[in-house]
Amino acid sequence: MPALAPPLAPGCPWSGFTPPNLDWCERELCAWIVNPADTWSNVAYLVGALVMWRLARGRADLAHFAPASALVGVFSFAYHMSYTWMLQFFDFVGMFVFCFLVLARNAVRLGHVAPGRERAVWLGGTALASACVPPLFWSGAPIQATVFVLIVASIAQEAVLWRRGPRAGYAAYAAAIALLAAAAAFSAADLSRAWCDPDDHWIQGHAIWHVLSAASLVALLVFYARRPAPGPASSASR
Repeated sequence: MPALAPPLAPGCPWSGFTPPNLDWCERELCAWIVNPADTWSNVAYLVGALVMWRLARGRADLAHFAPASALVGVFSFAYHMSYTWMLQFFDFVGMFVFCFLVLARNAVRLGHVAPGRERAVWLGGTALASACVPPLFWSGAPIQATVFVLIVASIAQEAVLWRRGPRAGYAAYAAAIALLAAAAAFSAADLSRAWCDPDDHWIQGHAIWHVLSAASLVALLVFYARRPAPGPASSASR
């Protein structure tokens, strides 16, 4: 059986839908935007997408990062707006899109995947992980752990690349990890109620997660933009 968040009151705009598997700190409103702070904070991903678009100009290999960030923001906005499992599913899809974009890029840099197969690995991984979400949800498994595993996997990939060298130019990557760690701390404080004011619809721990993780994605793109595009020669030399 799925572990569900408390349902919305009857008669509310989204009350006829199955609720998500997590109940964040912010109190649900009987409105079209159920959790305002957790919803509007996703604009940070759209702002980040604009910054990424400017950073990636002239780099065809980085062209998908800005749309992926925008997708994370749009799907997360829809999920927190509705407080429904139906749209929470797409929130996971958005996160998988970005995670597998990074995993596929790193696999090419490691020489594990040919450059021409990068897109197939990216989209295939996203599709496979997304297909696992419904059965995990209905079994009551903590689906959020899948995102954590993917993030750890990408960090492990980068650790291998760092050991191979060159080791210069990792300041932006360190900033990305620091921002993500801070974001995770705020989100954990929100979920555990260690820091929680349910009636504050402006600032919430999970809303801060959105803002800081969006900044982390931008820092990650800065890191990639300062490195050469992976190609047959660079891949074969590893």
